[in-house]
This record gives sequence, structure tokens and C-alpha cells, in this order.
Amino acid sequence: MKGEAAGEKSPETAEKPGEGADENKGTEEDLDVALQAAADHEALFAESRYPSAATCGTCHPQEYKEWSVSQHSYAQLSPVYLSLSSEINELSSGSNGDFCLRCHSPIGANLGESPFMSNLDRHPTSREGITCVVCHRMNKDYNKRSGRLALVEGSLLAPVYGPQGNEEMARVLKDEEFRVVTEEGKPGRKVHTEVKKFASISQPVFCGTCHDVTLFNGFRLEEAFSEYRTSPAAAKGITCQDCHMGKVQGIAAGYNEGPGAIVGGKATKTRKVTNHYFAGPDHSVIHPGIFPHNAEAQEMASMREWLKFDYKAGWGTDEFEDSLTEGTKFPARWDSVDDRYDAREILNAQLKLLKWAGEQRTEVLKNGYYLDDVVVQQSDEDGIRFKVKVTNLTDGHNAPTGFTGERMVWLNIVVTDSDGKVVFVTGDHDPNGDLRDRESSYVHAGKLPLDEQLFDLRSRFVVSNLRGGEREQIIPIPYPITTIPFVRPSIQSLILTGEPATERVHRRSIEPLGHLWAKYEIDGDMLTGKGPYKAKIALKAGMAPANLVGAIQGRGFDYGMSAQEVVAGVAAGYEALWEKEVTLEMGK
Repeated sequence: MKGEAAGEKSPETAEKPGEGADENKGTEEDLDVALQAAADHEALFAESRYPSAATCGTCHPQEYKEWSVSQHSYAQLSPVYLSLSSEINELSSGSNGDFCLRCHSPIGANLGESPFMSNLDRHPTSREGITCVVCHRMNKDYNKRSGRLALVEGSLLAPVYGPQGNEEMARVLKDEEFRVVTEEGKPGRKVHTEVKKFASISQPVFCGTCHDVTLFNGFRLEEAFSEYRTSPAAAKGITCQDCHMGKVQGIAAGYNEGPGAIVGGKATKTRKVTNHYFAGPDHSVIHPGIFPHNAEAQEMASMREWLKFDYKAGWGTDEFEDSLTEGTKFPARWDSVDDRYDAREILNAQLKLLKWAGEQRTEVLKNGYYLDDVVVQQSDEDGIRFKVKVTNLTDGHNAPTGFTGERMVWLNIVVTDSDGKVVFVTGDHDPNGDLRDRESSYVHAGKLPLDEQLFDLRSRFVVSNLRGGEREQIIPIPYPITTIPFVRPSIQSLILTGEPATERVHRRSIEPLGHLWAKYEIDGDMLTGKGPYKAKIALKAGMAPANLVGAIQGRGFDYGMSAQEVVAGVAAGYEALWEKEVTLEMGK
């Protein structure tokens, strides 16, 4: 697997011959060779400790393909996450440290990488986020510790940990038809030499290590695992894995069966096969040349080079290439038309995989939320009153769950008269892509009215100052007036409050199998008298609000992305999960 290790220079950033050269230190070319050799040695050393997912994909192609486009594999690459982590550290005077990195890139944390590094400069395995060895080199139960994970180090030949133990692995090693190698330095197809049984990998407590997040001061930022432990699903023995690694995303619908591995074209015995996509509300906003993870793409070009490939302009397509004029300039890496065509072929596969991932994302969201009954309570010349029922279909946790301060789920309702004139609207967006809530800059500036009847399920973070008073905050860092802000242990017992007195989560999520009613009123003076009226109702979802991007834009975004590019990528994932149209007959 090729990739950029720390210290690699792209053709665009490398020094030109003669610039800064020192005759006592050799030529610039010699220096570049030495730096690349050092980088390659560092990459090889880290691979011997934490093998890359691409290495595992040789014998586990299906699992690799599912994982490669998953949110686990995107966890560290996300520019929103990276800037948010940096902003939290800035606001907390650096005291949050590598807390976020520990779950988003356990390899990076174990390698001692800085949480502030660009992903362009990280070790390739570190960029893989929740990669194969993060789960399959774990041999301890951490419960919901929210701490650094002590992964078992070793090369590809070292043991891995799984739910079923070593029986099939031992058979493969004895069967000469598989033609595998189990010795260091010997050429051939190397495989891990043992699968140690680790039963916890199939249990919800394993997921709780990262999916319950409690900060140093006792602030409970995410509670997916805690919600699960008291859920109907837990009472029935349904696990996180049953819903998120089975045949259907978000439903315990059983598992597929097939070989656990394909070794040299020969399949191992049929067994239960788990899905490694783990669908959720997030989606990629970055260049398809660098995500999904793709060994072929990584071999063709570095991340910096892929970022210079303008796929939106049509590079590598007949339409674009046939229309080129003489003298058109390209970056050095993409100057060859053959390379552009080869790159486009890779990107077509990447975009197809992203489309599939989007379908899986929609599936899990639709299996979690439902636009239920609509009850009309009044519809006459004095006004219209109706209510809409929104239901959490899952029995495993609240909806939304996880980092609920950024999870967008809302109702968009437009009521029109018989001529099609809009008489009422809620759940629409301002020009920035924000809902018209109290965090909309347009509402703050008085350019748009507050959406008084907005129904949304995104939690609000409420912080307290030392001198009293509370306020909503996009990022939950309290602002003491008399001291420098730190994430410090709480000095008070949290047994009764559950959270520190300085910050709390105002939840709006729905409990497992529960529901909420959204109530709406349209005054008679808003009506035109041209009934019957029609209400178009849509239950929509998105991964994050635009105001979150605005709050962290001061840190900048990885890959040289602008805040507008990030917001556009986030908004592109807003979608209507369920829609209804209701006729509001007058005189009722």
C-alpha cells in the first residue's frame, strides 16, 4: 500500500534545485531521496505494528469494500471533525488534548500523532480511523472508559482477535491448497497465524468503548451505549451488532452467510458473515480520490495529487478531453491524458460506491424515524390547528443518538391555499442552509423571523458561567469570567445531577419506540379564504447544521477546503425520509 507518510513532499511543494542548497550536505535530489527513504522506513515500521486495512483486504475483500466507505473509515478524515476537535482545544486552552483523537484515530493516538495535524501528513494507517486492527487487535474490555485504547501491536503474522476462535484458521494453515506463508522474510502470501477468541467483540459493551463519551469533567457528551443498556432491545438480548452488522441497516434481520476469507482465490468454510459498513447519519464531503479508501487510488497518486484532480470539471471523460484547446495546463501529475483517463476510471468506481453508501444511510435513517399520524383539530375561517406524530422506530436507543448536538432531524411543512399561495411555512432554511432557529445568523441579524413553531430533534448544549446565567452554545465549553477555561474534573459530586453544573445537554430526542407530537397553529388572519388548504409535510434529516461549520471555520478545514465548500457538502446530504400531503377542508 502506498501513501504519504510524514515528511513526504509533493511535486508542487518540493524545493527547486539550487534553492537553499548547501554544498556540504549534498544535492537537493539526494536530500529528497533521504527524506523519502526515512518516510518509507517509518511507514514500514508502523505497518509492522499496525497493519493497514488494505493489507487485510487481500483476503477479506468484501469486508474491506464495506469498511472502505463506512463512517468508521471516515472518522479521522472528516474535515468537520478535525476542525471541531481543534476548536474545542482552542476554547479549552488545549486541555482537551488528544481526547477526540483516541476514538477517531486510535492508531494515531498510539503513534503519538498530534491531534492538530493535517490528514495529509498522518501515517496512512492512522488516516484509516476505525480500521481493522482497532477492533481485531483488542483483547481487553474497556466498557465506556472514553480513554486511549491499548491495541495489541504486531505485523500481519501476529494473532488477531475474533468471536469464533482459531478452528478455521488452524485448518487453513494446515491445508497446502491455500499456499500461505507464516514466516517473516519469506516470500509469499502472509496471513495471521492465529485467531484468538475474544467474545466481547460480539457484545454491545465493545461498542460502548467509543459510543459513550464522557468528558474529563463528567459531561456526558454521547450516550448511545447507556441508552441501549436500558432499552427494550437489550431486554430481549438484541445487540448493537444485530442491528448494525446484519442484512438490513438498523433492523435485527439476521446475518448473511459466506466464507470468512478468500485466500488466494480459495474460500474458507461458510459461516455467519457480518456487514462492516455500519450505516449512520454521516457522509463524506471530501474529494472521491481520497475517500472511500482505495488501494488502487493510493498507488496511483498521493492525497495532495488527488486534491488537484478536478473531477467536477470532467477530467478524464471523452467530453472534456475532446474539447481541450492547445496549451491547456494541468498539474504535473495529471499532465498525461492516459493518467487522467485511468484516474477517472477509479473515480467512477468510487462514486458508485458512495452512491451505494448513500442508499444504506437512507435505509438506516428510515428504519429509525417515521412520519406517523397527522391529526387535524381545527380548520375554519378562524384558523387551522393540526398536529403531527413523529415516531422512533428503533427499540435500541434514542433517536437521534450519539452526538445529538449536531444531528439534524426536523419537520418541514408548507401550507398553501387552493391557488397555490403559501400561507404558512416552517422548517425551511436561511441562505446559509440553517433552520430559522436561534443559531441562524440571519435570525440574529433580524433579516429573517424566528421559526416559532419549528420542530426539530437536535439537542442544545447549555452552558453556565461562574457569575450565573445560562445560554445555548454550539460547542459545549463554559466560559468562566475570572479564570482561563479548562476541561477540568468536576469538584462536585455528579451522582444527583448526572452532569457538571457548568454544562448540560437539553435533549429533544425520542426514547426507543416512543413518539413526539409536533403541534401547529395558523391564525385566521394568515388565511386567504381560498380553501381547501393543503399541507405538505416532510420529515427530513441531515448530519450537521451549517452553524456548526460556521462556529469552527476559524480553525480552517483540512484539504484546503473553504467553509462554503464544507457547508455545501453537508447540505447535499439533507434528505426527506418520509412525506405526506394532507387536505385541510374548511368548516371543521
